[in-house]
Amino acid sequence: MKILFQARPDFMKNPAGDTVQLVSTGQGLKNLGIEVHFSADPNLDLTPYDLVHIFNLTRIKESYMFFCNAQKQQKKIVLSPIYWPPIAFLSREGNHTNALAAWKHMQPMRARLIRESHLLLPNSQIEMKVLQQDFPETAPYQVIPNGFPDSFLGALPDPFREQFPAIPEEFVLCAARISPRKNQLWLAKISQELGLSVVLLGPVNDRAYFQTLTSFTNVYYLGTLQGKLLASAYSAAKAHALPSWFETPGLSSIEAGACGTVVISTDQGSPREYFQDMALYVRPLHDQSLRSALEQSFQASPQPLMKHIQKHYPWSNISQMTLEAYQTLLQE
Repeated sequence: MKILFQARPDFMKNPAGDTVQLVSTGQGLKNLGIEVHFSADPNLDLTPYDLVHIFNLTRIKESYMFFCNAQKQQKKIVLSPIYWPPIAFLSREGNHTNALAAWKHMQPMRARLIRESHLLLPNSQIEMKVLQQDFPETAPYQVIPNGFPDSFLGALPDPFREQFPAIPEEFVLCAARISPRKNQLWLAKISQELGLSVVLLGPVNDRAYFQTLTSFTNVYYLGTLQGKLLASAYSAAKAHALPSWFETPGLSSIEAGACGTVVISTDQGSPREYFQDMALYVRPLHDQSLRSALEQSFQASPQPLMKHIQKHYPWSNISQMTLEAYQTLLQE
């Protein structure tokens, strides 16, 4: 089987959740003996490929071009939407109204992909329900959840402690793009009120936002960590907080939970489908919800969520599910 992955051209230069999902799924499929290629060429000759798998409806322009090319060449099209309407985030006070207008203007393009792809692979049943609410006609679907690297199993705090000895013994971690959508500024403010240290990991998407964040004396920024050092950082933290405006469900929340860290998650999006009652939930900019979650996290046990995530969400499992979805589609 020969599969083509297509996504925004800058998925490696500006990494986000779709980057992790694409790379991890691709590697997992390769481990299963599947030939996986990536191209951002919207005019590529697709003759060698059994199907085209497109990632992400948020940056719709590139995805729409990939879709049109695949449809023109009569290829089977699989779509991972990674979809959540950002209305509350784009409508917040002080935001530019043109961002919301642009989102709405692009909805007909998204509707076509949702309607005319051969198979949708949403990351949760909640995500699919929202797709069905926003788009009256949808293609067949199968839920394929997000996951965590199998190599994170058994992570220990020692490598992180050895590399960053100046970090306080107790800290709250947030591994995510430095961006207003991830809401780290709110986390920094409430943590400062509680006398808690915050360690931030991830690429900087918004320089002005980053400078405001790092002006807080309780905030430590360590750049982007990967592999076993990232797993060690999760293991060293008292809690991992992702108080975003929405998540589907937040890859770093899954990874942190797998490493035995208490998870504090936004209640917006699909986190509850993954973490059930084993995480602490906050409502964006509802100060008391974050304050309570941070206070509770220091007494909460990470064990129930860790066992649940390790059982259900390793990338090796997710890749096998993806392959089976491909096989079913190609047999039809």
